Amino acid sequence: MLMALLSIAALAVLAVYFVLNQKNETQERIGTVKEILNKDALFVDFDDRRSNVVKLFGLKMASEREMLDEQIFDLLYNEVKGKRIRVKPVRVDTGEILVSEIYLMADEYLNEILIRQGFARWNPSEAANDRRLSEAQEMAKMHDQGVWNPTVKQLAAEESHEAESYEQEIEGDSAEEGDRAESESFVSADSEANRERIATGAEAKPHLE
Repeated sequence: MLMALLSIAALAVLAVYFVLNQKNETQERIGTVKEILNKDALFVDFDDRRSNVVKLFGLKMASEREMLDEQIFDLLYNEVKGKRIRVKPVRVDTGEILVSEIYLMADEYLNEILIRQGFARWNPSEAANDRRLSEAQEMAKMHDQGVWNPTVKQLAAEESHEAESYEQEIEGDSAEEGDRAESESFVSADSEANRERIATGAEAKPHLE
């Protein structure tokens, strides 16, 4: 009975710890961007002496085929790296990655800036209620920014078509190689059978009387 009570008490303490820890992780914090890890992920040193990977909330970055990576990284390195930011976590993903709204110290909303520049698309499945992001996307569309620019769309479509053609070519080559290997296998097996018949005298000439 005593052991059961102790186990229940331990579980209760553990549950409280996790609740408090989760609450602490989702509190708004200020820190310095030490590194740009990806188009949508930063490494931040917070003022409470903790460091975390921070991922941008509510958007999907332009794909590689849309060829905007250089411009995106230029913006992040020039405007964000080494700068002070305010991080407002929305949730904590595996590995304590903070999926967050990110604000520059002038109170500019970075997530919104990236969408307004056409460097990212609003992700309504994640941020359905974020009107600033949805309005930023409408603005980007109106002004043909980034991913909404007709030239970028055309280039992305051409890249996609070329990639598909290349994949089909590779598949065709693989099928041809497979057919060739199968044919060579049959020839090899036939030759081996002939050698065995010769070795056993099966191919010897008939005796002439």
